[in-house]
Amino acid sequence: MTTHDIDPATAPAPPATRAGGSYKWVVLSVAVTALTTGSVLYSGVSVLMPFWKDTFHLSAATAALAATAIQAGPITSMLIIGRAIDRYGERWVVSLTMIAMGITAFIAAAVGPSYPVLLLFILVMGAFYGSILPGGQRAITRWFEPSLQGMATGIRQSGLPVGASLAGAILPALALHHGWRAAVVVQGVAGIIGGIIFATFYRKAGDNTAGTRKPSLKLRRLIADLVKDRLVRSLLLSGLALAAFQYVFSAQILIFLTGYLHIPIVTAGFMYAVAQAAGIGGRIGLAWLSDRFWPGKRMRSLKWLLAVSALPVAALTLLGPGSPRVLGYGLCALLGLLSVGWYPLYLVQIADIAPGHAVASTISFAITLNQIIAAAMPPLFGVLVGVTGYTASWLLLTAVLAVTAVQLHRTQILTSRHTKEHRA
Repeated sequence: MTTHDIDPATAPAPPATRAGGSYKWVVLSVAVTALTTGSVLYSGVSVLMPFWKDTFHLSAATAALAATAIQAGPITSMLIIGRAIDRYGERWVVSLTMIAMGITAFIAAAVGPSYPVLLLFILVMGAFYGSILPGGQRAITRWFEPSLQGMATGIRQSGLPVGASLAGAILPALALHHGWRAAVVVQGVAGIIGGIIFATFYRKAGDNTAGTRKPSLKLRRLIADLVKDRLVRSLLLSGLALAAFQYVFSAQILIFLTGYLHIPIVTAGFMYAVAQAAGIGGRIGLAWLSDRFWPGKRMRSLKWLLAVSALPVAALTLLGPGSPRVLGYGLCALLGLLSVGWYPLYLVQIADIAPGHAVASTISFAITLNQIIAAAMPPLFGVLVGVTGYTASWLLLTAVLAVTAVQLHRTQILTSRHTKEHRA
């Protein structure tokens, strides 16, 4: 597999319905709805943890296992589900797994007699949730021309924080007045509604890149071919570095602001909110800017995003308890923009380099790697902070981003040189 910024040999073929078709905006709305309703369940688990802590008389660490379970679910299922999407199409795989996710929530609310049993149901719900990310991205690559895929992916990804916000606004009040089981039932209803909407309104575009008629490699062979390719390997490493950046920042910034800089928790919360708001804008804006000013060169955009991200991370080492608050707000906004905004750009590039018959499988493989980093890096960074302090820890993260940017740049040069020699 030969890869470039966009390789016409492996990128999904543009279907006839893309040119001037208006139904793609319906498809985008359906994909956003699926991610939003799925996020009510996925993100809502963290919202309900305090209620489970009180109900089952748990420690904080034990209650946090619910978040671990919902995050582990997609890791266990996403490769298998991605393969199913490539073979059978995203419409029924996504809709049926979302409905199954909702039914699992109903069962958990009805028969969850103990916390270990509840954790098992949460793990299963997370496994069913694993269809939404690759399935929605597959829909974008089918329906949208390359110049709009970045923007469409960013809009779709905004469903994740919107769903989390809805969960935060609705579920605690519901659990407080009617019990946590009622809140879990509402989560199940959200999942089922999302699945029904996806099944009802989603239509497959005419590219025929997925389905049982297409030849397909075994999953192990596909993964081996992907990691064997130098440019794909470099792109995956870039995704791992950016995932570490995103989840370390998200998990550590409040602790850093309150514990190290001695900023009041309310003020620190506002700073965190500013970061998340900037991140939502980044998810839509960064991919659009790349497609607008560097069309077909998302690898270059990712390289510069890595390099630029290293700067505000390094700047965190210059902050102290007496630093101006406006500087903290500014850095949080910039870090939120970059640490959250990179993801749509990365997903579109992964879809671009994927074999046409295995787009969802390739996306699932990349997301699975990122999920592992998301689960592992925040606690590892916390251990590092405990041993070396924040200054050394932030500088190490800076070095990871900078080195990854350099390796992506070198890989691009070597790949371009090899391609020119091959053509000559």
